[in-house]
Parts: sequence; C-alpha cells; structure tokens
Amino acid sequence: LFLVDLHRAQIRKTVPRRWQIKDLASIYFSCLDIGLTRRDVLRFLRVYFDQPLRLTLTWENKLLGQVSRRAVKLYRRDFGRVPRLP
Repeated sequence: LFLVDLHRAQIRKTVPRRWQIKDLASIYFSCLDIGLTRRDVLRFLRVYFDQPLRLTLTWENKLLGQVSRRAVKLYRRDFGRVPRLP
C-alpha cells in the first residue's frame, strides 16, 4: 500500500499541530473500512514518524489520541456509528 497526500504540499520548518491532527485523522478515517490490522497502523506510525515505534507511542501519545478521536468523530458523522478500530 502506498499513500500520497499532496493536498497541502508545502515546505515548512514545522507543520502546525492542528494540520497534522487533521491530516492524520483524515488518512486514518479513510482506512477504517479496508481491513487494516493493528500491525498495519503501527507500521505506518513507525515510517511516518521515522523513529522507533516505542518512542513514537511514548512521545506522541497525546497526538495519537487526538488523531483517533478526530477519525472516530468523522466516521460517526458520515456513517452514524462508531467504527471498529484496528
């Protein structure tokens, strides 16, 4: 699986946290019904953050919670039910 998101392709020193949450939640939302496994999600996180998974899960815990909540909110809005998360 390859994923390219060029919606707001820009070169910046830092990406605003709000944009990062929105973009990651949108990607996650789009993948909720395609049979992703927990392993698939963890593999994506390791590559996206370009660091060992253990560090990402520790240092980005708050961000990942915000992303998950946002994706669930989008899913509930569009499908009227809570998604089954990997």
